[in-house]
Amino acid sequence: MAISERRRLTFTAIAVILVGIITGLLLGSVLLSGAPPTKTFNIVAYHWGYALYDGDWNEIEQIEVERGTTVRLVAFPAHAFSHELDEQFEERVVAKGFGEYPPGDERIHDLMEAAHEDPALVDHGVFIGQLNVDLSPNGNASTFEEAIDSIEFTTDAIGTFDISCSVFCGVGHPSMVLEGAFVVR
Repeated sequence: MAISERRRLTFTAIAVILVGIITGLLLGSVLLSGAPPTKTFNIVAYHWGYALYDGDWNEIEQIEVERGTTVRLVAFPAHAFSHELDEQFEERVVAKGFGEYPPGDERIHDLMEAAHEDPALVDHGVFIGQLNVDLSPNGNASTFEEAIDSIEFTTDAIGTFDISCSVFCGVGHPSMVLEGAFVVR
């Protein structure tokens, strides 16, 4: 085989490889740009309530997405955070009250302390029945990573949905509902 023939074949092989790489990159970027990014939201479950955060940990009043959005919900038990932060969540419950206990009632703090002492009552669920979401972050986990539960799904139902607790967590369990927490437009 002549040198010019080898050069031509080498050049052709390099050209085919480059065209393949460029085509793959272009096709990959078109496919990736066509899919909307996944939206992440964080939910902290505490005695007896929820705090909602966007993916950057900015607190929000409700999760709002468009129909067809891929959503990742990450649930954390308040116990997984520092004791001081856990106490701040408790203060929210005392401030708003629950059930027969009016806002500011000192008995709420006593009930929460008793619940903290019972390992069976530190777990909470994150349940959104209409969206098939049922998360169980582990309040008794030994590491932060073990405490987390998450789910990824695509929203297909339009409406406003409540988050409720699916794990019995003591006397405040029936009041552990965040009404209108998840909105799909």
